Amino acid sequence: MCGITGIVSRNRINIGEILVKCGRKLTYRGYDSVGVAAVHNGVVDLRKDVGTIDEVNNQLGLSKMLGDRGITQLRWATYGAPTKVNAQPHFGCDEVLYGAHNGNLHNYYEYRQELIDAGHIVRSENDGELCVHAVDKYFEKTGDMFEAVRLSTHDLKGAFAYAVGRADTKEVYAVKMGSSLVAGVGTDETIVSSDLPSILPVTNQVIYLQDGEMVVLRPEGVKVYRVEDGKELDRTPEVSKVDAHAAEKGGFPHFMLKEINEQPTIVQDVMGLLQGAKCDEWLRMIEDANRVYLVACGSSHNAGIVGTYYFNRLAGLPLIPAIGGQFEPMYANTLDDDSLCVLVSQSGETKDILNILNLIRNGNRGKTLGVVNVIGSTLMFNADSYIPMGCGYEVSVPATKTYYSQTVIFAYLAAKLGERNGTLDPKESRAVINSLANDLPSMTQKAIDVAGIQTKELARTLIDVSDLYCLGYGFTDGVAREGALKIKEICYNHCEGMYSSEFKHGPLSIVTDGYPVIFVTTPEDSWMVINHINEIACRGGRTIIVGEREEKLTPYVAKSVDYLEVPKADLLLNPILDVIPLQLLSYFLSVDKGINPDLPRNLSKTLTVD
Repeated sequence: MCGITGIVSRNRINIGEILVKCGRKLTYRGYDSVGVAAVHNGVVDLRKDVGTIDEVNNQLGLSKMLGDRGITQLRWATYGAPTKVNAQPHFGCDEVLYGAHNGNLHNYYEYRQELIDAGHIVRSENDGELCVHAVDKYFEKTGDMFEAVRLSTHDLKGAFAYAVGRADTKEVYAVKMGSSLVAGVGTDETIVSSDLPSILPVTNQVIYLQDGEMVVLRPEGVKVYRVEDGKELDRTPEVSKVDAHAAEKGGFPHFMLKEINEQPTIVQDVMGLLQGAKCDEWLRMIEDANRVYLVACGSSHNAGIVGTYYFNRLAGLPLIPAIGGQFEPMYANTLDDDSLCVLVSQSGETKDILNILNLIRNGNRGKTLGVVNVIGSTLMFNADSYIPMGCGYEVSVPATKTYYSQTVIFAYLAAKLGERNGTLDPKESRAVINSLANDLPSMTQKAIDVAGIQTKELARTLIDVSDLYCLGYGFTDGVAREGALKIKEICYNHCEGMYSSEFKHGPLSIVTDGYPVIFVTTPEDSWMVINHINEIACRGGRTIIVGEREEKLTPYVAKSVDYLEVPKADLLLNPILDVIPLQLLSYFLSVDKGINPDLPRNLSKTLTVD
């Protein structure tokens, strides 16, 4: 998740000032590095560096840059560490063509080498530079910027948007191919941006672009074209009534709800990253290990529990899930040269995880594979290899989309390993991967749409409940623990997550008339879960069910509101989808209680202490 803004003006000379002003509205999209390319008298002035927009502005004077057109970019690193050379915008081969992007290029490694072999001067390890070079490539062939931009999309695979311009032409061009992009029409100037907040300082006359569309910005107006054939489209600007603060959240009242709603896109992004050239390296590391530990904390640990079920089911591999702080006293003496620790941390700075990283590095015992969202973090730089979660900046303290990405990563790796070691035949492996890539994004959106209605109503009935349980069985063990964690951290209710068959070994004594217990299940395991439900029902407890609609389960809920449905899907998608109603239930319950779910008390997004 990065942010780009491009502006073309008729009379403005202080282009840097307005680009910085607009760029600040996208700070939530990235703070690893910032850059501005400004065109003045036919020359591109490009300044960029690592840091926030205010830090880089103070250092390099971005807001004082002169010109009548230009592009700014705020970067959240995915390909390439957060360094000055990887900061955007980028030049093409010559310092005439300039541009920046938002998103991920899934064919980054292959295409970068292809461009280098063709003689292109690729200066960075950032995939955004490849967008500029793709345009450069086709401009050399056609001499026409419109065609060069349009044809460049044939080479670039992934979900992305970019803006480019030339020093010797007045226009700025932009394309939308999976990542967000909005255009605006002001008085004698036009603007394009990754998101609405950056448009509003210039104009409230906006054009919401669709995937597969491109725009040409000129001072007098914006023209929209279809990328496929270059046909001009009739797109009339509409007046936006959204205020700038709300726009930063995409119109959602809280970042948590926005990030839950980003999960369908996250699936597409992370699947693209997983299917890239680096995946073989990650698979070999797991195959070559004699013992694999999956070490994480909080939500990442819950995702890891789900992951261990995938590795067992699809690859026949035992992964040992471990809480970061427990790993050393429980497992440190079992490490040897052939051990692998899969270290999971959204921030890449979690102290409990870095302690394990340092333990392994200092003892030279085994290897480490990081699963990390923040590119440029300590975990990314120091692990033997790392898998990016591809989630962009997660603002809200409660993890939602990063947890979701992790479960997808584990399911994908397990399916690939199952094919490689013969646990799955190629057809079975392809079926799982196709379900993840092709079915899960739409199923995720459907689950959000349905649960958004159901959970609002259910939350109202739990407003006065201070204590409850959330139970899972089999694949949904980690899901139930994650649902319980969400309720604890943003609703301030005690909610215990545990394995459902363990409930009768002690906690069952807490059940009294009306005591609520949430059961998270799949059609594969519901026959067993019914036994555990009966243990609650016969003691007067209240049963709440999360899962696919099954007629055999409906008699066990007293009210329809107590059955939170997810769409019918492939069995192996159920554990991933089941978390969505729990995320939304915790969100609405938090809001009903007057709590800001983005900033729960006593908690921090990144825990850097022991």
